[in-house]
Amino acid sequence: MAGRSAGGTLVALAILAGVAGASGFLAAGLIHSEPARPPVPDEYLPQLVLVPAGEMTVSRSGEPRRAVFGRPFLIGRFEVTFDQWDYCHEAGGCAHRPKDRGWGRADRPVIDVSWEDAAQYLEWLSDATGRRYRLPTEDEWAYAARAGSAEPAGPAPLFTDPRLAWAATYVLEARKTKKTKPVGSGEGNAFGLFGTGGNVWEWTGSCWQRTYETGSDPVSRRNCGVRVLQGEHRSYMPVFVRDIGSGGCSIKPMPGNFGFRVARDL
Repeated sequence: MAGRSAGGTLVALAILAGVAGASGFLAAGLIHSEPARPPVPDEYLPQLVLVPAGEMTVSRSGEPRRAVFGRPFLIGRFEVTFDQWDYCHEAGGCAHRPKDRGWGRADRPVIDVSWEDAAQYLEWLSDATGRRYRLPTEDEWAYAARAGSAEPAGPAPLFTDPRLAWAATYVLEARKTKKTKPVGSGEGNAFGLFGTGGNVWEWTGSCWQRTYETGSDPVSRRNCGVRVLQGEHRSYMPVFVRDIGSGGCSIKPMPGNFGFRVARDL
């Protein structure tokens, strides 16, 4: 018993010595630990509002359907701002530093960002906070923007044909370029969201989709190289909108200001 007890003591001392040695090596910089990622300061975190469960009627290709939201979710009260984006850029999480067209940065919604840029920001934010942030779907965005209303947010379409609604502003109205407004300008809707009336066009996580009639069963085709935007009206845009030369977008200049807001599941 005494021998075994002494042996156990020696083993324990050896383990303690090993721990102390490892600590010494760590202190000396010979063993590298993973550095702790600094938390994102509160002023650079998107403010979120709770959107309750519910349903609404939406129209796709002239056909109404019901969109059901069985669980509540969180969505950004405001669009992501230049301040929030620039913090991501300085932290090394966002490669692109978007231009502001001379309108100012700070609390204005970030613009000049492609869908991939937004995805990179969301990946960084998710990694930095330990919570999964994403883009809202087109239906989630519309539901949150309507805030319980049966009518879509924003102005009524100028064309009766819904397929032409996206062009109404540019064909029928002689408009000067509108500057973006700081987020929080004006009044929020019943859910507490600001900017859904058209401060910027907002990327969503939804792929372009169209249903074709084949004479028997309809066929639905999706193209995730084209994403749905929401804002002044619903529209489609290839994801490579910043670099015209990439072939992703042939429109010069781009037909609006592209930004986004975040969403998160509970």
